[in-house]
Parts: sequence; structure tokens; C-alpha cells
Amino acid sequence: MTSNGFSLLRLIMLGATGLVCLAYAILAFTMGRPDPMNPYIPGIMGGLAFLALTVGGIAAGPQNAGAANDEGYRNDNKRAAAFGYWVAIWLYPIFAVLMINGYVQSGVAFATMGTLTAAAFLLRFVQLDVQGRL
Repeated sequence: MTSNGFSLLRLIMLGATGLVCLAYAILAFTMGRPDPMNPYIPGIMGGLAFLALTVGGIAAGPQNAGAANDEGYRNDNKRAAAFGYWVAIWLYPIFAVLMINGYVQSGVAFATMGTLTAAAFLLRFVQLDVQGRL
């Protein structure tokens, strides 16, 4: 596997995991349930992404895997992590207001905030990576 192949695999797996997390957050919030689908699905998707990237990294070899983790990757990762951090920080006061006013139960807030924070990081990373490729 080439470094571009490994980067594409990473893009696909992180994007798919991000979309699953986003779907879970939206469903939890709109349905008012902390378990709108099997609560293990986001974790299972993350585990599958981990396995696919591990196998892909081994198949790519140290040189190609290292090339895929260049300064562009590190910069995108840093920027996506900062974005995810600020999304998480802003979710606390937003959901505090929603919970205080009785619009959202604590279990729903916990499920929505957790998966939305993960989705923010993953999807921002994918967006930055795609943007850098264009």
C-alpha cells in the first residue's frame, strides 16, 4: 500500500466514523433518547477504523505509513483537535441551559455531547484533509 492509499484509507475510515457519531448525536437529540440505536455502534465503528488503519499501516510499511503522517497530517490533526475541543467546551453551556429549562434530560445530553464532540474532531479532520488535497 502506498502512502496515498493509506491516507485515503484514513480519510474514509475517519469520515465514516465521524458520520456514525454525528448520526447518533442527531438521533439522540431529536428523539430525546440516549440510545436511539445500539449504543455500541459508535464504539464498534471506532474499533473497526482502528483495525483497518492498523492493518493498513502494516501493509503500507514504516516508510509509507510515515510519509502519510507528514507535516500536513500533523497540522490537520492539530487544527481538528482544537476545533473538537472548542465544540466540546461550547456544548457544556448550551446543554446546561437546555437541561435547566427541561428541554433535554441528562442522559440525552451526555449521549449527544459525547458523540457530537467525536464527530466534530473526525469530520473537521476529514474536511481539512480534503481541502489540503484540492
